[in-house]
Order: sequence, then C-alpha cells, then structure tokens
Amino acid sequence: MVRPKAKPRPHLLNLTLAGLPELDYFETDKQRQEALWSLGREAGSPARGSYWLAVAVLAAAVTGVRYLIKWLLAQVYWPAFVEEAVLWTVLVVTFLYVLRRLHRSGARAELRTKLLAQAVPVCIGCGYLLRGLPVSSGRCPECGRPFDDCVIEILGREPGA
Repeated sequence: MVRPKAKPRPHLLNLTLAGLPELDYFETDKQRQEALWSLGREAGSPARGSYWLAVAVLAAAVTGVRYLIKWLLAQVYWPAFVEEAVLWTVLVVTFLYVLRRLHRSGARAELRTKLLAQAVPVCIGCGYLLRGLPVSSGRCPECGRPFDDCVIEILGREPGA
C-alpha cells in the first residue's frame, strides 16, 4: 500500500509574514504555500551566514534589553515575583518582536523574486504589482525604479502589451 505524500506543514517562521501584500499576488494557494515553505526553509538554514547574523542580533537585543530591564527594576521596589514576571514578559516580547522584524526584513525581496520567477510582474524595489502596464512606461509608478530585464520580458509577453 502506497501512502499519499504528506502535505508540508506551514513553516513556523511564516507566521511572521502574515499581511505582506506580496502574498496576495501569487496566482494559486499552492504557489503561495510552496514559496512560503521554501522561504521558511531557507531562512531557518544554519548553513547560511545570514542565519548566524540573525542569531547574533537576536541574542544582542535580548541581552541588552535584559540589562536595561534589570537596571530599571533596581530603581523600584516590587516583590521579587513581580520583578521576575516583568523581566520574563519583556524578554519574550523583545525576542518575538526582533525575530519578526529580522524575518520580515529579507522576506519581502525573496517573495518578489519568487513572484518574478512565476511570471508575475512586480517591482523588485517596492513590490508594486506591474501587471497591465505598458513596457514603454519603463519605470515603476510607485517608486520610480526602472524595470528590471525580467519585468520587461514578462510585461512583453502579457496579452495586450
């Protein structure tokens, strides 16, 4: 008996990408999920230098906030359990916030690259959907960046161009 291939679960880091407009530009849910899975796998790979840079930034941010909170808590006189609760709450919130910012920082450009690979014309600079624009316009109407070669090729293939 052959088991059907299991559908990949969404990567945990992709929870930080909710709300990015680039996610709406994928033509199918399957394409979107594949791009998100690939992005999560790439971002969480210890083989990449950016992974270790992100770990260092995350550790530095949490350590810095820990010392700041400890100093601030030394200025007030609260019961020890309240101080511990405040400290851990702030550390967890800081960790999650910095993790989200780090993950989203490169994800937008990666999503735009994946969209271009699937022949969806987007501005690589700002993410503006360029579908329906004439090739002769030459620039993104949102940010003014000149069209990349792949955008020109995609727009040249669109019907009515």
